Amino acid sequence: MPKTGTTALQAALFDARPQLRELGVRNVSRGRHDMRVALTAAGTLPPYWDTEPFATRWQQLSERFRTSTDRCTIWSSETLTQAGPERVRYLADQLRRDGHEVHVVLTLRALAPLLASQWQEVLRRRGTDPLDVWLHRHFDAVDLDGTTHVTWTRVMPELHRLSLRRVLQEWGPVFGEDRITFVVGEPSDRLFNLRVFEGLMGVPEGTLLLQDLDNASLPYPEAEMVRHFNLAYTEGGGDHATWMYTVGGPGQLALRELTGLAPYPIRTPRWAARRANEYVEGWIEAVEASDARVIGDLANLLVDPEDHPDDTTPPETVSVASAGRIAEILFASGLEHDPATAATLEGTSGRELLREVGRRVRGRIGRRA
Repeated sequence: MPKTGTTALQAALFDARPQLRELGVRNVSRGRHDMRVALTAAGTLPPYWDTEPFATRWQQLSERFRTSTDRCTIWSSETLTQAGPERVRYLADQLRRDGHEVHVVLTLRALAPLLASQWQEVLRRRGTDPLDVWLHRHFDAVDLDGTTHVTWTRVMPELHRLSLRRVLQEWGPVFGEDRITFVVGEPSDRLFNLRVFEGLMGVPEGTLLLQDLDNASLPYPEAEMVRHFNLAYTEGGGDHATWMYTVGGPGQLALRELTGLAPYPIRTPRWAARRANEYVEGWIEAVEASDARVIGDLANLLVDPEDHPDDTTPPETVSVASAGRIAEILFASGLEHDPATAATLEGTSGRELLREVGRRVRGRIGRRA
């Protein structure tokens, strides 16, 4: 599932590729996270991307997975949780071969804080709703029993995508409930997922190492500044494709690497924490009644609502230092937009993109001076 430690896990798996191969484990990803390949596999690649190269890479990846003769073969992407029922069957057809078992492993965390993290991710994709409005909209979209009240083409409503009941209903009949494993993280143990996956792959403890990643969430004031930028861009007639190639591409990577900002965590409000627990209680019952395997404590998916704030009024001010840094990132990402080459950015690291953007911006400023 998204926002459950997948970035840290994928980075550790990618960094350990040579050691894993020696231990009989093959990671078929070409990069740390082949996101657009996974979007293609899930049938949810946005139409503004050039689909042909990613379709080719998906066919190559699925063939590597399906024909692998290694003791254990892995592929990781939280994007796959966007696959609908028909696409789940398609994934099974593409990844399975006779005589080999395919297991589905999902990392999990408490729903209440996960929703706040997802809201911030939506801001990085041109979201405009305040947190409370966004939460109400998603709770209204899905009932406690899983009934949905909205239609979608690519992006599921959050409480449908995150539902463990849905996973069992849609993935269970295809792969087998006994081949689904839910890994419930320990909030105080950053190494928990790494140790679990070492055990699942049958490799020595310590093979997977935490990497130095810049993946921190924006503080609430800075997140609100980005949201208001999204509002202004949208109200001005800005199109989504251009936004994703700029703010949602190099700009998003640069925003992730902002450091030294004053802490102001984004907290799920108390009312939403209570609602989230109601959904999770039903999901836990479904898991306990299934043949799925659970590693960790399902109770960790629940929270104490009293630990969540009653008043989550969005901040209305941001420091001038933060505003200046964010404005520079937005300016640089727009300045360098080139529709002819924008679709070739996958596989380039955030730091490489930032260095190149910085080099070009300095060059233009120098020429103007």
